[in-house]
Amino acid sequence: MVVQIKLIQLIFFIFFSNHVYSAQKFQIIRDAEIEFFLHKLIELTFDNKKNHNFYPRLVLNNQYNAFVTGSNKIYINSGLIDKANSLSEIQAILAHEIGHLILNHYSSRLINTKSLNYYSKLATIAGIALSAEGKLDTNSAIGLMIGSSDIAKKSSLQFSRIQEHQADKFALDQMIKRKISLTGFEFLLSNLKNQEITNSYSINNYYRSHPFSKNRLEQVKRYKSQYQNSSVVEQRVSINKNIISLKYIKNKIKAFTVDPYKIIKLSKNKNDFLSDYALLIALYRIGKYDSAKKKLAMFKIKYRDYPFLYELKGDIHYKEGNFKNAIIEYVKALNNFKEIFTPSTDLIKFSLVKTYLQTNNEINLKKSITILEELILNNPEWSYLWRLLAKSSGKLNRKGLSYIALAEEALIKKNFIKAKKYVDLANKQEFLPSSYKLRGSDILAKINAIK
Repeated sequence: MVVQIKLIQLIFFIFFSNHVYSAQKFQIIRDAEIEFFLHKLIELTFDNKKNHNFYPRLVLNNQYNAFVTGSNKIYINSGLIDKANSLSEIQAILAHEIGHLILNHYSSRLINTKSLNYYSKLATIAGIALSAEGKLDTNSAIGLMIGSSDIAKKSSLQFSRIQEHQADKFALDQMIKRKISLTGFEFLLSNLKNQEITNSYSINNYYRSHPFSKNRLEQVKRYKSQYQNSSVVEQRVSINKNIISLKYIKNKIKAFTVDPYKIIKLSKNKNDFLSDYALLIALYRIGKYDSAKKKLAMFKIKYRDYPFLYELKGDIHYKEGNFKNAIIEYVKALNNFKEIFTPSTDLIKFSLVKTYLQTNNEINLKKSITILEELILNNPEWSYLWRLLAKSSGKLNRKGLSYIALAEEALIKKNFIKAKKYVDLANKQEFLPSSYKLRGSDILAKINAIK
């Protein structure tokens, strides 16, 4: 499910672009298929011997850019994907941003404590939405506090020219080691170099922290001539023997962000795969679910073991209120993952949980608790998972568990008074599981330590 998350206004500097982002609104799109694609690119790019886990986040912004904020997340603009000419070009940027994180460049660049606290409070009350249109409906939409608190706490970074050179060298070493073509990196820096020549405004901002692109380009050319004389084959991203192309991902992002009626008009009388897929998404977005399902059926015949088509069908069923069939499709999507892939499967499981909650069926509610407890192990700071756990356990009259879940949510949002109140209420309940009693004790200990 494509999830758009509206972020509050934050002030921070970007590492790889010609401009400084300042006081802008950012929107993060969470989508299992897109994140699978980007995560696989990271795996292909980075030699992860020390078990560093990096998680991609797609930012809805048309500028050619990617950035990190000091956590384990890499933020990638939709404009970067749209304007990239090859996977190796995106891999070069990913390797560069990972370099900043591995080399610990962010530690000396964090904004002051006063600003951190201020933005952290703002992030807690940020408006977040689940619908493709990004409209917040507090009665039916399920919020995801992902991304905003991370950016709020660890933003406003700007690296020095030396650090940029170091990140470039790290990227080049990784790409040579992983046998990734340096042509994409060369193309990227050639473009930046041309922009610097033609755009004086970009020069003034870019040179405050970045080395001249001409010098960086020369470094890439030296590496290419020294270590990569023979032609290198472009790497591929695949799942269950299905290739996920850059063109396909570009098409999907546009299908979910461009005016659907415009897409329908452009797709008229076309009969190619990408146009048909964009049309399917457009029909889904405007509520023509039967037409969307007919289109989807054609894809599913050809790509039977592609999990994200089952996920999409589940989304369509969910939108039309057919929760029983939505559950069936989400389960099929999860079963079609031939490998364990937590980041993407977590998002599909999230969709499954919120569908279970819509049924108000006791068996489904129990299943939702089991899945939520699993999701929380992987995402302990995802506050809305605790809210959903409180909701599902409350419907089953497990009040103690529900109170502890609400206390965890309040703790993440730094509402310590409310957190303590919920722990006290939980401890008054009979049959509170011992594991949740321990959680309650841990919450109180954290509150006391902060005080």
